[in-house]
Formats: sequence, C-alpha cells, structure tokens
Amino acid sequence: MNYDNHIVACNVYSQASPENFKRAALFVLATVQQQLETVPVALTDICELGMASRFAWGSKSKGVEYLEANYERLYFSAMVRTKNPVRLMELFLQIPGLALVKAGFLCQIFAGTVGCIDTHNIKLYDIPVNALRYRYENSDACKHAKVARYVELCSGLGGAVALWSRWCDYVAKIRPYNWSDGAHVSQFHVDVITGIEDGTITDLFSDTEFEPTFRQE
Repeated sequence: MNYDNHIVACNVYSQASPENFKRAALFVLATVQQQLETVPVALTDICELGMASRFAWGSKSKGVEYLEANYERLYFSAMVRTKNPVRLMELFLQIPGLALVKAGFLCQIFAGTVGCIDTHNIKLYDIPVNALRYRYENSDACKHAKVARYVELCSGLGGAVALWSRWCDYVAKIRPYNWSDGAHVSQFHVDVITGIEDGTITDLFSDTEFEPTFRQE
C-alpha cells in the first residue's frame, strides 16, 4: 500500500515550527539501534531529560546536545532546502549520530524526500553495506559525492514514499504480534512524532498537496 498521507502529515508537522522540527529530529535519533516499539518511551525520556536520558547513549548524546544548541538554525536552513535533497542531507549530516541512513530518514520525515536504507531495506533491496558508509574525515568533495549517490540510490528504489510504504508493510509482516498491518506501522510514526494518537493530523492532510512556503535555495 501507499502511505503518502502519513508522510505528508509528518512533513506538515515538522515544518510547522523549529520546536516541531527538533522533536522530529530527536525521534530519528531515538530510532538509532532501537526497536520501533520502544521508541515512544525513548523519545519521551530524551525530550524530558536531554543528555541525561538513559536512551541518549554513544553518539546519540552528542546528537541531542547538538540539536538543543542548533535546532533553530537547522530548521530555517532546512526550510529553504526542501526541494534540494542533496543539500538537505548535507545539512542533517551535521547532526552527530545520524550518518547517511538516518539523515535520509530525517529528510523523509521533514520533506518527503530521500529515504532510510536501514537493515530491513538492505535485505529487501540487496544493498551492499559499503554503499551506506559515510566517513566524516573524508574530503568535502568525497562526502558530497557519497551523499549524491545515496540520494540517487533512494530515488532509483522508488523514492521516499515507496521506501516508507514497503518498509512499513515488511515490518508488519515480520512482527505480526505487534502490528496489524503496514498502515498501523506507518500511522505509529505519525502518532509518535506529533504526539497526537488519534490520527487527526493524518486525516487533515490525507488529500493535501503540501508545498513549503519558504524560498528555495
């Protein structure tokens, strides 16, 4: 199935304010090496305790710290890059703890672009792990080329909506004891990111063609 209305709901929410963007970015950090079903607890703890959260371990702690200090700048910079996925990726890669895959996930949530080639999608699409490695110590030209290739890879696999939808269906299939179907998995993302659990935001934007209002760079 196609869950584009859920992606639009996430886009609308996360673009509405710097604070909403920060919550969406913290959600992405909370998903790093964390089973999806436990992310609400992790996100709530991180939002309340910041770096002191027991879920803010390793590079996540640096990411939380960076977001707290820079979320407004990141938000306004992101708002003029929503139609430029490579530049948006490069901006989100400034956040410690994301790397290519999770920066692509944040692009998906924030602007409905790029996508998240996580361990499930690696199996589904038979992606070489080396294609996803990103070294911060490399030259700017090398990093730019790596980001461009990742964006092209996601586009070639069908784009953000197709990647999201197939991933949700796959997770529901392998964990049927937790999820009724892919729509349940997809709606869960909206509920956790927005903090609204009745599907209201998804219903509001189910037929919306959402366009950002900021001038694009």
